[in-house]
Amino acid sequence: MTLPTQSAASRLCAACGICCTGVMFHNVRIQSNDAWRELVAFGLKLKRKHSEQFTQQPCPAYRESQCAIYPQRPVRCQLFTCRQLQRVAVGKVSESEALEKINEVVDRVALVEELLHASGKTDPQKPLAKRYEKITAEPVDLSGDPHAVELRGQLLHAMQALEELLAKDFRPSS
Repeated sequence: MTLPTQSAASRLCAACGICCTGVMFHNVRIQSNDAWRELVAFGLKLKRKHSEQFTQQPCPAYRESQCAIYPQRPVRCQLFTCRQLQRVAVGKVSESEALEKINEVVDRVALVEELLHASGKTDPQKPLAKRYEKITAEPVDLSGDPHAVELRGQLLHAMQALEELLAKDFRPSS
């Protein structure tokens, strides 16, 4: 039996994907009960730091708005539920209200991506926040090109607005 919230979750996840694309997270920790050999065989590149294994975001298994390894995805991915899905599941918001928030976050991500691209060379295989940090770590010549200064200001504002939206409406409360 498929519950309405499950089908709503499937539809909403397919419209969003920010938990897989490197927007919300930099990496996913691999748990001891994950079949890490299978994950590697599926194309995930596992890394190790401080005796913990993880895979970096964006996830290479996220293709065409869905997880290509959904039944075998890492445990952390199986357990994760964003705040929008939590709210739909308990009836705090409707599916259409959640979709509006998803569309808002997708639009904000697109703006940040556009501004990152205009600001310099960035690697789309890196998490969004890491690309932002790299660009903003580079000094801006305030006496130089006024467009570059304006672009940096737009990028700072767009990223701040995105982070606020993620904190308020997508990241689970601690």
